[in-house]
Amino acid sequence: KLRYLAGRARRTRYYRGLPAVAGRQDLTRLPILDKVVLDAHTPPVSRDMSSDAPPSGEILRSGATTGEPRYIVYSLTDWSNMVREAVPVLYGVGLEKGDRLVNALFGGSLYGGLITSSCELSRMPVECYTTGQHITVDDLLALVRNFSVNSVVGQPALILPLLREAAAREPDLRLEKVVYGGTAMTETDKAWLRERLGVRVISSILAANDGAQLGYQCPELDGTLHHLCDDYNLIEVVDEAGDPVPDGEPGHLLVTALQKFEGPLIRYRIGDVGRILPGRVCGCGVSGRLLEYLGRSDGLIKVKARTVLYDEILTALSVFQVSRLQVEITSTDGTDTVVVRTESPLDLDPEKVRHLLAGEFEALSDRHAFGDGLEVFRLVVECHPEGGLPRNPVSGKVKPVIDRRVG
Repeated sequence: KLRYLAGRARRTRYYRGLPAVAGRQDLTRLPILDKVVLDAHTPPVSRDMSSDAPPSGEILRSGATTGEPRYIVYSLTDWSNMVREAVPVLYGVGLEKGDRLVNALFGGSLYGGLITSSCELSRMPVECYTTGQHITVDDLLALVRNFSVNSVVGQPALILPLLREAAAREPDLRLEKVVYGGTAMTETDKAWLRERLGVRVISSILAANDGAQLGYQCPELDGTLHHLCDDYNLIEVVDEAGDPVPDGEPGHLLVTALQKFEGPLIRYRIGDVGRILPGRVCGCGVSGRLLEYLGRSDGLIKVKARTVLYDEILTALSVFQVSRLQVEITSTDGTDTVVVRTESPLDLDPEKVRHLLAGEFEALSDRHAFGDGLEVFRLVVECHPEGGLPRNPVSGKVKPVIDRRVG
């Protein structure tokens, strides 16, 4: 597959001089593709990565949450490959023949989640009610009542506030399956789904709009562990310099799309971090490597010469049932201010949240190595109800870290 991919990639102007590939051992000889380079050689800026194969009829959009949009061209063959390879993933997360599911993934503004999932689900023996992100509580309750809907597919930032309000209005509401993507779901939210709605399957699909499905979580896996889709997207983990790290060590994720030939993604740095765990036979019967997804590579909060991980803060706030979190950092006259914004179904006291964070993380405390009269750091906490933080209008995600000291 790698030899074939390299041969097809050489048909494009950008990859014309790509080195020969005899096997996977040669993968590290190939250059790493970063987003800046991808932007400069793909539409609308350039067609250097295009081979002018017959188009699929769909152009997807990426870059909606972190920069200018990028337009992703699929050839007709690429699109067929993507849809075909996604169907086993949807079975793998726990969907079954006869399921009746609401598809509440985001669509519009050329965002691909709703478009691709609709095509994929149409290949399966399930009843799909495609609502997109504009679903209301009335819509959901009507679909459960009139069509016995048992499953919901969507992003946690949208579906959790929706399901909590629906449960408040309909105490007998029950669902069997929740499949999610886009961002991680907290263990607190998973526990609420099981205890309040009786959900027995809660599974994640890990995907990138540039290259579609990367991994999936079967009902036997928990936390952020995912089976890899190595036949479709080959994943490497590398350090800051781009060198491979041993299994079990965290690093940046590189994706090589083995079945996408128009706008090839070869060793593409997607902006996420994770670690590969050695292969094992899972209880679902699948064997092979596992990926522990560790979040966005920009989820590092650096203050007072210390580093805190976004996911560490979110985990610490699980005692307050925090489901969404945003951290913003500003600097004025030598003072760094960290604003922590939370979403929770509880009515939280900002001072209690602040006290916990200051006690848990040295970098977020008032302690510093300078004179007592010098204010070099402030921690501010804002507590919002579920759905209270602004969502990106294209992707529906809450931007996790905003560092206004950069750029």
